[in-house]
Amino acid sequence: MKMRKRSGALVNLLLILLIAALYFATSRPDAAAAVAQLYYAPAYRGRAEDAIALQFAVSWEAASLDSILDALAAHGAKATFAVSGAWAENNAALLLRMAADGHEIATMGNDPSLDGKLSEVQRDVAVSLDKIEAACGVRPLLYYSGARNVTVSARAAKKLGLTHVLSTLDLRCAAGSAEEIKQRGLNDPIEGSILLMQPTAAAAEALPGLLNGFKGKGLEAVRVGDVLGLG
Repeated sequence: MKMRKRSGALVNLLLILLIAALYFATSRPDAAAAVAQLYYAPAYRGRAEDAIALQFAVSWEAASLDSILDALAAHGAKATFAVSGAWAENNAALLLRMAADGHEIATMGNDPSLDGKLSEVQRDVAVSLDKIEAACGVRPLLYYSGARNVTVSARAAKKLGLTHVLSTLDLRCAAGSAEEIKQRGLNDPIEGSILLMQPTAAAAEALPGLLNGFKGKGLEAVRVGDVLGLG
């Protein structure tokens, strides 16, 4: 009986020490930030089998969107277009075509260059949702935060009921040739990956080769929501 009491007391002591250690560790600002970031972690990759998602960030250079939409249609492929509210406001016809073609419309905020406090980011994203819906009748469910603070953006997404996404791999479509972009995408792609692209001329040129390459590897090009299982 005494042995059992001693064992129980030892377990209780260890639990108290563990709780105390966790308290002191997470009370440090850097540790608290790390814990918060884990709690609000965005999606970098999905779990879909035999599929890979294409996510286009659309805000500034978008002169090649018509060619990109044509290539996707020709290959029977789908993609996600994360657009800014400011861009959507001035390009309703293209946005309507994206939606009509069955592509997914996401937001990257009204002004993607803005970063700052939670209230500012949340307000910016909320404005973008209204502008995108007004332009094409679709209210986005996904938020691509780009270069913004990850934790702040994730908290803003949670408050607005959005799924926060980033990417598995950035194909860096503003740098290099079409062939280089294609090789980046086809270099051992992982099922369920989210590939980030920008609607540049080089991206439009690379896209048919990318889509054919994915097909040759048994991968279907789909929307981000598809690889995340959002239906």
